[in-house]
Amino acid sequence: MKPLDLATALFVIVIWGLNFVVVKVGVQEMPPFLFMAMRFVVVAAILLPFIRWPKGQFRPLLAYSIVLGVLHFAMMFNAMHLADAATVALLSQLNTPWAVILAAIVFKDYPGWRRILGIVIAFAGCAVIAGEPRFEGGLLPALLVVGGTFLWAVAAVQIKQIGEIGPFALNGWMAAMAAPQLLAISFMVEDGHWEIMTNLSWLGWGAIFFQSVMVVIVGYGLWYGLIKRYPISRVIPLTLLLPVVGVASGVLILDEALTPYMIVGGVLVMIGVGIVTLRQAMRAAPHQPKVPS
Repeated sequence: MKPLDLATALFVIVIWGLNFVVVKVGVQEMPPFLFMAMRFVVVAAILLPFIRWPKGQFRPLLAYSIVLGVLHFAMMFNAMHLADAATVALLSQLNTPWAVILAAIVFKDYPGWRRILGIVIAFAGCAVIAGEPRFEGGLLPALLVVGGTFLWAVAAVQIKQIGEIGPFALNGWMAAMAAPQLLAISFMVEDGHWEIMTNLSWLGWGAIFFQSVMVVIVGYGLWYGLIKRYPISRVIPLTLLLPVVGVASGVLILDEALTPYMIVGGVLVMIGVGIVTLRQAMRAAPHQPKVPS
């Protein structure tokens, strides 16, 4: 990989890794459903003028918006109320093992013993982290993240079933469909919307900007370019740095504690996900990869 492209990849990893801290700040500034709705409103406003509607894709895109835009993000953002950013950064890596499991069920793409071993190790690490008696909601935050990563994997299956659609079109129309759903939920379960938005601090507006512009527009835009230029075996393994950035930013920026449970469990999760990710990349190396969700 060229030095500039490697620097670009690492820049994206830093953006996505810092996103855990940004979400934590965002849900402290405003209720989670309102925060999610504002995120998607901004994404849709930026992307819709530049994308076309994919004919015949209304139902698949609506289902995708429900699974990823509403349910996945609802679980992940609400988990941030109960757990620290570093913990969520580690547990969120389970989306890769879940994707392998669902691929075996839906597409009959059965994993070999190495990937099975990686999945077992990753979930063992999750159990170690979840067993630490320090969360406000007991096991609830860990279960929310595990459920959220499972729904991310379901959404990845949906993308394959939708077929060929540009990444910005996918993100733009999903945002346009998810935003009104999240706003409706927010008005049903959350209060004080006008007061919150009119008194929102620069941290709140910054969190919305970072989530919508930096993570989606800039991050995914740069990442898709790298995926098109390089084999997946060179690009995807770099995502193993995500939990490192996520944990480090949580500890350094938010002053979160790095406990023995997190260290042991996090190492197990990263080893397991690393095995699965590297095996996936090796299997996909001879072929031109599809853009990941």
